[in-house]
Amino acid sequence: MGVAVLVVGRGVELLVHLQGLAVVGHFGTSSGATEGFLLRGGKYTTLVFPGSNNLTEAGGINDSGFIVGTFYGSDDIYHGFTYSKGSYTQYDLVGSANTSLLAVNNAGNLAGSAAPSPGIDNQGFVVIGGTATKFYASGSYATFVSAINNLNQSAGTYYDFTGAAHGFYRDASGNITLITFPGAQMTACQGITDSGVIAGAYFDATNEWHGFTYSGGTYTSQAFYADEGINNAGAVIGLYLGPGAPKGIQYGFLATPAKFQSYSTVKLPKATGAILYGTNDSNAMVGLYSDSAGTTHGLLYESGKVTNIDVPSGLPGSTTAYAINTSGTIVGSYRDQKTGDYLGFSYTGGTYAGVVIPGSQSTQIFGVNDSGAVAGGYFSQAGAQLGFSFGKGVYFNLDISAPNSLSTSCWGLNDSVQITCQWEDENGFFQSSLHDQSTSTFTSINVPCAWNTFAGSINTNGDIAFRWIDTYGNSHGAILSAGSYYIFDVPSAVGASTEAYGINDSGDIVGSFVPAGNPTALEGFVAKF
Repeated sequence: MGVAVLVVGRGVELLVHLQGLAVVGHFGTSSGATEGFLLRGGKYTTLVFPGSNNLTEAGGINDSGFIVGTFYGSDDIYHGFTYSKGSYTQYDLVGSANTSLLAVNNAGNLAGSAAPSPGIDNQGFVVIGGTATKFYASGSYATFVSAINNLNQSAGTYYDFTGAAHGFYRDASGNITLITFPGAQMTACQGITDSGVIAGAYFDATNEWHGFTYSGGTYTSQAFYADEGINNAGAVIGLYLGPGAPKGIQYGFLATPAKFQSYSTVKLPKATGAILYGTNDSNAMVGLYSDSAGTTHGLLYESGKVTNIDVPSGLPGSTTAYAINTSGTIVGSYRDQKTGDYLGFSYTGGTYAGVVIPGSQSTQIFGVNDSGAVAGGYFSQAGAQLGFSFGKGVYFNLDISAPNSLSTSCWGLNDSVQITCQWEDENGFFQSSLHDQSTSTFTSINVPCAWNTFAGSINTNGDIAFRWIDTYGNSHGAILSAGSYYIFDVPSAVGASTEAYGINDSGDIVGSFVPAGNPTALEGFVAKF
């Protein structure tokens, strides 16, 4: 399964609601103020309540574009507000010391939190047809209603005397059910659909936050850092940590459900494990595998037949085939028997040829296009790790280095000589860029929700395969196609730790995963969105 993902902001502190594909939330400015925003159709609108005291937060939006939120006034009190067609209106719940508006449904019914008097913990509230109902989800603990659906069912969070968060669901009659992710220290509910699917976040036993959904008694954990809202189509908004600072920067994301057109595990005859790195338009696949004796070989798998790709001058078990083009030329790397250094190779029609950057300590080849041009990485004599491209006897570029990178490797290239690059930044994050050979420019292609991004091959259409690592060190696959990122994992019943590496012109993706029940093995897969 998978989702299409869009980054909706850098430095976003909270995303709390979406309807359709309009998103509202808030972010911190460089001056320290908090401002709300609306994202619709790729356009951002900043939301700041007139006269507010450096804090405006957009809390919810319905299908009519009616927005609710909270601002901090010059009177040092939190007030709710509504925003419609460019006009702001202050909203204060009658009989309350302060008000926070957090959600609105299509009927204009409201939900939020308000203190009954100064110094008293907030109550949650819903306003149905103009009638307000205040309540505590448990005891007299601070309660916040974060979401309300079109059936007037709501979801939210209360905080006990220790400050621990507990999720809850409230039906239209006022009955409350606690929502606790199994084994979690804390659970927070942030969104609810008309079918009763709840989205939120939980804090696990190892002190890490995860997103989750809850439906019909079933909890589903997600790779994302935290889910903050969900709409009736199942699109989720939330937060994740990504590159940009020593400890990462918080970004917002919007994820919409997507499904594989096809998926299958690739089981090689008599192999104990395999990684698939590349595939061509004839569905010939390359990579590496371990045979029944435990020996590792480079791999060509075509029409159900395994062919060993082992460079004769290489150390046994050191050859890896990384890519194959339309004519069947295979490229990869191996370790030299005499020096132990990594060297590149190409293989065509049974003949191996070495590819070595002059004066380098080591060379590895990761990509080849249909013209026979290759891309890879090498270590210079000075110890610098650089990318390169090479074709028809000419080194196009021997010094491909992403801006502000500590090291760069090139992986894939297509016939337009667009080159995917993986690079390490000054904070130790691995990022990816698309290098345009003709203009010498780099464009960031980091996968949304990723802590580290590793771009793989690129096809003629410019589609790119990725493996990426989340905040907790788990591996996932992704592709970038027609401007949209799709992140995915192999079905959970099949395995985990998905990594995507190759993609052909038909959109077939290849990679590897750890099979269920055999955590020390790897198997290959082929899939298409």
